[in-house]
Amino acid sequence: MDKIWKPKGEKSDTLIFIHNECIYKGRPSREVISKFNIESTNNKIPSGFLSIPFSYIHKIINQKGINHIKLMLGKDSEEELFVEDEALKNEIFNYLKNRLSTFTYTSKIPSIFSYARAKIIGMTVLTLVFSLGFYFAIQMESGYEYIAAKGITGIALALGTLGSKKLIIGYVVLLGIIIFTLIKKLKTRSEIQMLKR
Repeated sequence: MDKIWKPKGEKSDTLIFIHNECIYKGRPSREVISKFNIESTNNKIPSGFLSIPFSYIHKIINQKGINHIKLMLGKDSEEELFVEDEALKNEIFNYLKNRLSTFTYTSKIPSIFSYARAKIIGMTVLTLVFSLGFYFAIQMESGYEYIAAKGITGIALALGTLGSKKLIIGYVVLLGIIIFTLIKKLKTRSEIQMLKR
């Protein structure tokens, strides 16, 4: 074994270790944890651990205040090393930073837009669709008739059939939910340390 950590905490992986260019993580029994150390394992890995070869990792993300280190694997796959203790999480990240010397290290606080882009775009699209739907609702209430359409116009027409009052209530409720989740997301905006291949 190269390095072993034994995080504590209800949501933490209770054993994380490095061996043969792999990161292993798991939640074994207390007996396995107490006996597990660099000398006594004799290179035998107990069953039940997830192994992540260094060669699979293309990015490692450590964000202040978040209880995990994110390992980005391949194009669409990721794993987390759950560590509730911030100091221990930073120790693990710093060990990986020193060990993976070919990776480029960066540290920054993301901009509000880049951090909450999905929610901001969602709010914009919701406002546009509901505005168009509200326009159709007002027109229909004035006596205009429309034929079915496809795409966003079709969605807006369908929303318009609900009537302007119901549409406003629905929009305010959905917008309120998005704003609430946006504020919650922005509260977690903090320094992000990254290792990238």
